[in-house]
Amino acid sequence: MVGSAQRRDWNTVAIACRGMTSRAVESLSDLGCFWATRYRQVVAGKVDAPADSRVVAEYGRHPDWPAVLERLLPLERSVPFQRADVTETLCEALEEEYERLCGRTFYVRAHLRGLEGRLEARIVERAIGGFLVDRTSAAGAAARVRFDDPDLVLMIEVIEQHVGFGFLDREVRRLPLVRPR
Repeated sequence: MVGSAQRRDWNTVAIACRGMTSRAVESLSDLGCFWATRYRQVVAGKVDAPADSRVVAEYGRHPDWPAVLERLLPLERSVPFQRADVTETLCEALEEEYERLCGRTFYVRAHLRGLEGRLEARIVERAIGGFLVDRTSAAGAAARVRFDDPDLVLMIEVIEQHVGFGFLDREVRRLPLVRPR
């Protein structure tokens, strides 16, 4: 379980194989500081360099990762949120990021741990996708939602009272463990 405020600042989420959470934390230690969360099999961590570039660079050096990890999701940052609805917090955080989507294709995938029964992931995905399409349209280069091989996938991960997000490009998504779903 996360015990310190420093550990609440994360930019990578991993899903460990069943019964392998401790080994996953140990295996990921070369990337940065990782810890088990209160959610079964969910590991969070802070990687100093941009998480996606480190994952790509480190992937081939860790033959044990596929044995201990189901998924590895490099994100960009996490921010705290106060309410049960993370949509407002995400819109504020993504206000600075929408230009990356101008003229490109994307879709949004969200995992809302701890918010089950209060908020549906699909509603958040649609709201954030609509916000980004509106922002890019207003900028004169509308992004389009496309589920078949988009330019980017916006991953949203909620762990406790923090929401992390990151844009996964095709290069990163080619790695076997980086699977948005």
